[in-house]
Amino acid sequence: MFLKIIAIVAAAFPLFLFIRAIFFRRMTPFNEGFKEFKKQANLAVSIFLFLIGCVVVFAVGKLVWTWWTVALNPHIN
Repeated sequence: MFLKIIAIVAAAFPLFLFIRAIFFRRMTPFNEGFKEFKKQANLAVSIFLFLIGCVVVFAVGKLVWTWWTVALNPHIN
């Protein structure tokens, strides 16, 4: 269930960013504070995507390991 929630959030986040970029553009030039916030937000998104990637790699590795051990020794079950 927890991985499903993470997957839904990971799928919805780019959609949220796209809609925000299209409909909520600022007409004035960005100030320095907003630029700094944007850098920090980009860093947070990068860290979040890295963590999602780690979870996916771990899950695929666990799945492959299970398949590998069952293929080598089918009497484990």
